[in-house]
Amino acid sequence: METTTATAETAVAPSPAQPQPYTSAFKYNDAQLVQLVAALEEPFDPREIKWRVTNTTSDRRRGQVIAYADPRAYTDRLNAIFTIRGWTREYSIQVIQNFERVERGNSDTRISGKVVVTCKLTIEGLGAHSGLGEEWADNENAATAAEAQAFKRACSCFGLGRYLYDLGGNWVDLDEKKQPQSRPKLPDWALPKRKLSGSKVGGSASQTIPNGQPSQSTLLDGVALKERVRALYGQVGFSLARSLSIAIAGSEFLDGVKDIGVLATLVAKLEDTVRGVERLRAATAVVGQAKCSEICRVLNFPGDSLDDVPDRAALRQLIEALEKEAGVTPMRQQQGGAGDAQCNGQDSGGRGQCPRRFAPREMKSLGDARGRLLREANRVARLKGLKLPEVVDRAAKGAFRFADLQRLTPDAVPAIRAATQILQRVA
Repeated sequence: METTTATAETAVAPSPAQPQPYTSAFKYNDAQLVQLVAALEEPFDPREIKWRVTNTTSDRRRGQVIAYADPRAYTDRLNAIFTIRGWTREYSIQVIQNFERVERGNSDTRISGKVVVTCKLTIEGLGAHSGLGEEWADNENAATAAEAQAFKRACSCFGLGRYLYDLGGNWVDLDEKKQPQSRPKLPDWALPKRKLSGSKVGGSASQTIPNGQPSQSTLLDGVALKERVRALYGQVGFSLARSLSIAIAGSEFLDGVKDIGVLATLVAKLEDTVRGVERLRAATAVVGQAKCSEICRVLNFPGDSLDDVPDRAALRQLIEALEKEAGVTPMRQQQGGAGDAQCNGQDSGGRGQCPRRFAPREMKSLGDARGRLLREANRVARLKGLKLPEVVDRAAKGAFRFADLQRLTPDAVPAIRAATQILQRVA
């Protein structure tokens, strides 16, 4: 057996024979868990569903088709519920040789290999599940197909996309290219549903809107964002977390914060600060803890631990001083955030370089526009009984997606404002 290993987003997944215990910085309570499971199990938008021919009649005029969704639909759902830092996946790839393969449609056999991929999906606060995918090695897209299959099977363990396995096969007419001439009609239970004023209508979330109270999806968005904030607090230290919370939310306590836009902004700032902390640790590893302590004394910090860094401006000063000692040229990006070595843009070659640096006033304009959009989207979500991501995506009309909102640059401000104006007209 020949074995190779590839990773995605984190380290290589442990062998199934040697599972590692899952640990998390926080856990959801029972009520929150019920809401999260409902959001995960919600069927995809019918436009996301595709059909694959698996069997045909002898004359090839009719075929049996099964429903599936592209992996991007699964990724978008996870990003919308947990944000991009609330979940991760790990891949383990094996290539197994010398399988005897029977050709479809005849009795001929040949020797081939098989690509086997294991995907471990971890959702912070919920745990981890693994899925297995496989494809014949002589398929030029074998690794991609096996990877997608493994990822979707891991997602189904959390309930995401699980309903697709219950649809079964449908027989339809095929065209001259052996493709379905029509799309089978999905049953009612496989369509996204919501409740508005006590009646069921087509939509994307199972919700009840009693007496103008916030919908389940709006509450879920707020719960998920608050849990994410609390998890990030532990990664950036007490002083940084407190200063950010007071500056953005007006309080160091989250219980009274209801504004989704404020919570989303706080998450974005905290995630950027986490990247700054990662830079701080990398630079300290190069110059040594003694040099770091010396610089902390020069900057008049009370100590040399992460909790002694008072705010983002002080963190940026410390990072730049350490990177200078380490021989690294600091990169100012966007508003000079603590994690400013991370770049939102890419050059024309896709190498992840920053082709443009934005002035602080441009970043402030972006933050203001994003905040107004989220506030209006939150209002419309409550009014219409829709999920916040769906409201944003509809208003954006393809210019951007909710899942990418935190990665947008000031160049997207006109599109964000246009989407906000559309939402403001919703009575």
